[in-house]
Amino acid sequence: MSQRQPPSLRRTLWRNLHRWLGLFIGAWFALVGLSGSILVFDDEVDAFLNPQLLKDPRHGTHLPPEAILARVAEAFPLAKTERLRPPQAAGEVYRVTLRVAPHLRTGSPRAEAMFSAVNGELLGTREAGVAGITRPYWMRTLYEFHRNVLLGNFGSNIVGIAGLLLMSAALSGFIVAWPRNRSGWRRLVGVKFRSGLTRILFDVHRSSGVILFVLLMLATVTGSTLVYVNYARDIVSVFSPVAPFPVIPWRETSVDNTAGFDEIAARVRNEFPQRAMMEIHVPSKPTAGYLFYLKHAGDVHRLGDTIIWVHPGSGEILFECSARNRTKGETVMHWLFPLHSGTAFGAVGKVAMCVTGLAMLLMFPTGLWVWLRKRRAEQFEQARRERAHAERVPAPPSPSREALE
Repeated sequence: MSQRQPPSLRRTLWRNLHRWLGLFIGAWFALVGLSGSILVFDDEVDAFLNPQLLKDPRHGTHLPPEAILARVAEAFPLAKTERLRPPQAAGEVYRVTLRVAPHLRTGSPRAEAMFSAVNGELLGTREAGVAGITRPYWMRTLYEFHRNVLLGNFGSNIVGIAGLLLMSAALSGFIVAWPRNRSGWRRLVGVKFRSGLTRILFDVHRSSGVILFVLLMLATVTGSTLVYVNYARDIVSVFSPVAPFPVIPWRETSVDNTAGFDEIAARVRNEFPQRAMMEIHVPSKPTAGYLFYLKHAGDVHRLGDTIIWVHPGSGEILFECSARNRTKGETVMHWLFPLHSGTAFGAVGKVAMCVTGLAMLLMFPTGLWVWLRKRRAEQFEQARRERAHAERVPAPPSPSREALE
C-alpha cells in the first residue's frame, strides 16, 4: 500500500496544475468567458447593433403569426418558410427564417427576414447561419466562436476539452485557496487595498475565483456536457430513460378537412391559453407537422418548457413534451442549457452568468501579473544567494609550477 502524500506536497501539485493551466490556456479562458457573457444577452445585443432590423418604433396591436405568414408569401413567393419567432414585447419584430430557393436539391441558401409586428412591413433581411465581420453577423460569429472556435465539429471537440481543463483550473484554484485554519476564512474573500499592487491583484484573483466558484463549475460542467450531449444523454439514460426527438406518424386527412394555419394557431391558443408562442417551425413537407414552442411564466428555457407537434392537415395535437410527461432524465437534459445561460433563474441568473464570464476575463491578467512578479522576485533572490555564497567561499589557490609539471 502506498504511503499517503503529505498535505504540503498535495497542495504544491494542485498549485502547479492551477498555475500551468492558467499560463498555457488562460487567454482562451478569458475569451470564452467574454464571449459567453455577451451571449447571455444575445438578443438584446443583436438588437442594439442592428436597430434597423430588430427594432420597430411603431406602436399598436401586434399582428397574429398567420398574418405575417401571409405577408411572407407575398414578399417571397418562391421561398419556403422554415421558422417564425413572434415578438414578445413592444418594439420587437417578427423574425422569419426562409429557405430562399427550395427547388434546389442541395445548397439552398437560407435567409432571415424581419417584419414589423404592427403593420407587417418588411424591415430587412440577412443571411441565416452565416458568420461575418459586419454588424448583422457579429452575434452569429461570436456564437460560433464560443461553440466551436469557427471550426465546425472539430472545433467543438476543442471547446469541450478546453471546458474540462477550465473546470480543472477552477477546482485546483479553489483547493489551493482553501484556508488551513478557521481564521483564514475571514481573509479569503477580502482585498487589502492599502497593500502594494501585486498584493491587491492577488487578492482580487483569489477572491473572485472563490466567490464565483460554484457558478464557474456550473458553467464549465454544463458547457462541456452540451458539447458532448449525445454521450451525456446515454449516461443519463442509464438512470432514467431519455426519449429521442419523437417521430410523429403520419395520419391521412381528406382534402376537404384540411385546416389552415389560422385554424391551427387558434386551436393551440385554446389548448394552451396561458402560454405564449415563442417559436413556430413550419413543416417542410406534407408528412411533417407544425412544431410550437410555448412558454409559461416561470419556465426555465428561453423558448419555453412546452413543445407540441400539430398535424398540418387536421390541426390535431399529436404529441406534447412538457413538465407533465417528461421523465427525470429528460428533465435533466432539458435543464442543461438554461443552467449554462442563466435563464433558469430569470434575469438574476443571466446577470450572474454574465458576471461569471467577465470574472474569467479578470482572473487571467491578474494571475499572470502575480506570477510574473513572483518569478522575478524568485530570480532576484536566487541571484542574491549566489552572490552571497560566492563572497563567503574563498577562491581556490592557483596551482604551483611544480604541480603543473
